[in-house]
Amino acid sequence: MQLFADSCSDISQQDFKSKNIEFIPLKITIDGKDYLDQIEISSQEVLNEISSGKRPLTSQANPEQFTDMFMTYVEKGESVLYIAFSSELSGTYQSAVIARDTVLEDYPDADITIIDTKAASYGLGLIVERAHGYLEEGLSKEEILEKVESDVKSIRHFFTVNDLDYLAKGGRLSKGQAFLGGLLNIKPLLHVEDGRLVPLEKHRGLKKVFSSMVKHMKADNVAAEVHITHANAHDQAEQLQKKIMEETNAAEVKISMIGPTISSHTGNGTVALFYFNEGV
Repeated sequence: MQLFADSCSDISQQDFKSKNIEFIPLKITIDGKDYLDQIEISSQEVLNEISSGKRPLTSQANPEQFTDMFMTYVEKGESVLYIAFSSELSGTYQSAVIARDTVLEDYPDADITIIDTKAASYGLGLIVERAHGYLEEGLSKEEILEKVESDVKSIRHFFTVNDLDYLAKGGRLSKGQAFLGGLLNIKPLLHVEDGRLVPLEKHRGLKKVFSSMVKHMKADNVAAEVHITHANAHDQAEQLQKKIMEETNAAEVKISMIGPTISSHTGNGTVALFYFNEGV
């Protein structure tokens, strides 16, 4: 079985290659020029453009990309598993479905499975990494799909951003939610609900936001891997990492940059936390 994932998983190119995961890039457009996520533009370059006042636009991977890549394996008789970015945030999942149906017209016995994780950034990344682990263990297709579906149900996302209005302008948050979050310089805590970003709580100051994140982790009995991503906020990410290591049973807490596509929608200063709810 060949594993596929898209660039919104925020997994590095190095890890995609070392784990032999097929990479599906989304597209970022700045000043009319198109760039393939992670291949032709980096997170830092996107954030620099945002700092200069530009607004990167993003677009989904198209069905032709998926058709060509699926066919490479279908023609060899191999099965395909694509673990997709949330269908509520991108049309990339639907592009993959269209591609699968196109391939099935000529290869009706093709084995192509597409899972809508309703996850984003390293929430998606953690699901993909676990799926790779299941493949490495030699589990059957049925066992892998059962475990991935369980992971999809138990993944948790928490975000805090500098500018809710920036999210609203990108269509990932309503303008009313952004306005309320911006009152009195309140720091928002957002999470992913049914595949979309929604405000969860409001706090005065980053310390209280981080305290709330850790509170949720404790309630979810976290003991496995945890991942923090950030957009030009490495110091703040390290503060959260330290707090998690001191106050929870998390086995490991990694830090990385938010990927180019996700950064295009969150802007600078975002800190995000991802883990699995061990009690689900």
